[in-house]
Amino acid sequence: MIKLKIDKRQKDQRFFSYNFFPKNRKGEKIISVYWFAILFIVAAAVVSMVVIFYGKPYDIRELESNALTNHVADCLSEGGYLKKDVLGNDDFKSNFLENCDLNFNVEDIYNWKEQEQYYIKVEFFQDDKLVFDISEGNKNIVSSCGIEKEIEEERLAKCVEREFYSLNAEDVYLIKILSIVRKTEKNVI
Repeated sequence: MIKLKIDKRQKDQRFFSYNFFPKNRKGEKIISVYWFAILFIVAAAVVSMVVIFYGKPYDIRELESNALTNHVADCLSEGGYLKKDVLGNDDFKSNFLENCDLNFNVEDIYNWKEQEQYYIKVEFFQDDKLVFDISEGNKNIVSSCGIEKEIEEERLAKCVEREFYSLNAEDVYLIKILSIVRKTEKNVI
């Protein structure tokens, strides 16, 4: 009786090995083709991700110019009303960067400290007459704003011009903000 049990186990093992691990190896050749196809797809995906990540740098100068414009607008006006001591105040005008918490200093790459990379101009109008204006930064990059619309050149500074209305205690003012970001050496290669 013990002999029968051993035979039955051997018979089960032979059945198991025949069904799940066949002796003819034709299927391994087909699996190896799929294996190389999967390896090729994975390698192509890795190469494409590296090219996308380390490829052409993103040009964020226009986004930076929009953020600068929004920050200046928030510095001048709150809730549609001009902040106190903004209009006609020469102390606010002379310390504009400090009053609005702006810093136009950039990294010391490509000798940028010799030439500023930002420019901001704020004009206050009342009844189409200029009442007050503030400007800070590199005035030499203003000339690229007129050309920018005609020529789509990556080496030109990015300009954003916005205007909005704001109320004073008794008057309504049109505020025009022009912000320019150059930084072509870092953002455009």
